[in-house]
Amino acid sequence: MSAEENIAKAVKDFLAEAEEILDQLSLDLVALSDCADGGECNPDLVNSVFRAAHSLKGLAGMFGLTEIAELGHHLENLLDALRLGKVELDQGVVSALFESTELLTALVRNAGQGGGEPVDLTGAMERINDCLTNKPKAAKDSPLAALNIPERVLGSMTEYEEHRLLENVKKGRRIYSIRVSLLLTNFDSELMELTDQLKQVGEVISTLPSASSGIDAGIDFEILFGSELATDELTPLIERDHLTVTSFGKQEKKGAPAPAAPKAAPVEAPVAALAPAAVESEPEPQPVNPADQGVSAKSMSRTVRVDIGKLDLLMNIVGELVLSHSMIAEVAAKMRRDGLILPGQQVAKAAKGLEKKLAELQKGVMEIRMIPVGQLFEKMTRIIRKISREQGKKVDLKLFGAETELDKLIIEDISDPVMHIVRNAIDHGLETPAARLAAGKDEKGTIVLSSFQKGNHVVIQIEDDGAGIDLGRVRQKAVERGVIGSPFEVSDKEALEFIFLPGFSTSEQVSEISGRGVGMDVVRTNIAALSGMIDLETFPGRGTRVTITLPITLAIIKALIITTAGRTYALPITSVLESIIVERKEIKTVERKEVIQLRETTLPLLRLSDFFELKGAGDIPDSFYVVVVGVAEKRLGLVVDDLLGQQDIVIKSIGETFAGFKGISGAADLGDQRTILVLDVGSVISEATRGSAG
Repeated sequence: MSAEENIAKAVKDFLAEAEEILDQLSLDLVALSDCADGGECNPDLVNSVFRAAHSLKGLAGMFGLTEIAELGHHLENLLDALRLGKVELDQGVVSALFESTELLTALVRNAGQGGGEPVDLTGAMERINDCLTNKPKAAKDSPLAALNIPERVLGSMTEYEEHRLLENVKKGRRIYSIRVSLLLTNFDSELMELTDQLKQVGEVISTLPSASSGIDAGIDFEILFGSELATDELTPLIERDHLTVTSFGKQEKKGAPAPAAPKAAPVEAPVAALAPAAVESEPEPQPVNPADQGVSAKSMSRTVRVDIGKLDLLMNIVGELVLSHSMIAEVAAKMRRDGLILPGQQVAKAAKGLEKKLAELQKGVMEIRMIPVGQLFEKMTRIIRKISREQGKKVDLKLFGAETELDKLIIEDISDPVMHIVRNAIDHGLETPAARLAAGKDEKGTIVLSSFQKGNHVVIQIEDDGAGIDLGRVRQKAVERGVIGSPFEVSDKEALEFIFLPGFSTSEQVSEISGRGVGMDVVRTNIAALSGMIDLETFPGRGTRVTITLPITLAIIKALIITTAGRTYALPITSVLESIIVERKEIKTVERKEVIQLRETTLPLLRLSDFFELKGAGDIPDSFYVVVVGVAEKRLGLVVDDLLGQQDIVIKSIGETFAGFKGISGAADLGDQRTILVLDVGSVISEATRGSAG
């Protein structure tokens, strides 16, 4: 690919991403305008607008679009002051935000057209500076003094958290300290569940790890929380072991009625619903904005962004067609068996043609959903080049497995976590050229981005050859924060887990490269939301490796249909290695587990009837089927009653009701109108190796 083609492709990618950001920014500003009129605003909405401006500024900076980056920087400063309460939200601020967004749109269009009419930014920047100058007067007496909140809590809060605390106090909400002790093994999911419950009835202001754990091998958290609810109304909603609720300030009498909570402004609102109100509130004709002159309403890029829900619907229709084809093929076979040779052949021929067209349609739909991980890697390439120059570090980037495909939705959602990890690798992982030479290394550091398929999952790895994570410093920081009592209490693996604690950092100062207020706890949360996992490994003096494991969301797959104890199941064919017939006399018992010898290796056996505790399973016959399945290096032999052949199936969600069942990934309909369960081979192997089966 030539340099001109690379530039054209980069500009196309920028236009697609910038257009999406500006669309969302404009929509959020409409809701923000309603907040200015109503006087009550959801802080998440302001943060959403702030993140959009921050992202657009960063993108423009990478492409050397200085005007967009400069205006985006001024816009970001105004929004940062707004979210910290240094600027009051009024229509003057909203007007400045709208004007800046319109100018940004004009600048982005000019970038897409390779030029265009020059845009004057002077007036917009002056209005932003005026908004920043007209700051609200600080109150003489802080309302926090009457709450008697411990200094250790106030001292640990960020400027934004302290502002949100003040806002809750001004609105008359009760301020609570909620202390909870959680096991280290599952504290992240338990803490997330508690936080979600609290957000339903108030605002989580701050979450801090705390000392003096109430349970062995546990960790305490103190959550500062604001709510309209009284103590006796709040406690039953979050009741659990090792949890206490304390109210700061004056206590109300038990059972006192709580005032109705004000409605928070929506983060998003349909444009069609908001447009009439905007027209009614502005009856007078408005002067034409210079940024609007000569601007077309056409999209800036030819990229079409499709709602994943629409693709799911289309995929479900394809799945139904696949089932219809199976039924037609079955009818054709039955007609031939009944002696209707000619009609049977004609139906079979029609089924064959339908199968061919279905295959083409299925392939097309799948190609829409699945994109190469290389698109994500390309974004990281630009970021690495920019940051390495700013840091004065030399970085050699190596890419492997860029052709590995992943669901478009997952690629979008994993971009920010990967970007944060890459930023950390450059900022904190790689040493300066002088330090590397002193350590006997090449002055140029190396970052490796790789991806590969592992069973029904895709693995993305980010590696650097820097100094590695200072586990001694991690332990010391954990002691300082009261997470542990002594640095000798935890192993290296357990110490690495502290990095995923909210607000945990070993850096003495905040780096601009690492972003504002985003930590590895957010990275893990975002990955967990995609049903993924993140693992961290460090090698002192040799670097760090971050491994992200994500599911492949293939809606239509080939599956092996099996039966056991009168039930029928589907096994994804990608996890099936082979199927064999085994004699009962070949079974041996090792450590109370059944195994067989398969080509000089020991293969553990699992009877699905025992795993799912099915009734009706008889004694094992003299010979039986074993389906050998595997994920990565792990192997397992599933003992089944019969093999019914391969078939294309559509995996459908089984809902929250069955979410707790191990070994099941979804359900599928067969051509004979039956619904069967689809096995999650990775989960079955994990449960079996832990001895939970049989």
